[in-house]
Amino acid sequence: MAIKLVRPDDEATVTVLEPLTAEIIDALRYFRGACHRKQVIEFIEVAHRKAGQGVDGLADAVISAFERHLGNVRDDPRPFRLPLGPDSHRWALADSAMKG
Repeated sequence: MAIKLVRPDDEATVTVLEPLTAEIIDALRYFRGACHRKQVIEFIEVAHRKAGQGVDGLADAVISAFERHLGNVRDDPRPFRLPLGPDSHRWALADSAMKG
């Protein structure tokens, strides 16, 4: 879930993402914006192992987080897209998520 915070003094908007969603964004940015979901999951699992965290159930959690933030039209503000259609396992970032 993303939470938008607005500071009233300068009206800057800051988006705070759930940690796993931010990890998916980081992974997709690493892979230049798009790759197979298996690569994204493996990338995140490696990071969790290096941090001494368990990875049981992590793949399902990553897929669920991606699906919660999956946009379905071009102007959708959500960060993720399926560039090859709804049955594809190729994941991509929306243009707005590539910046940052």
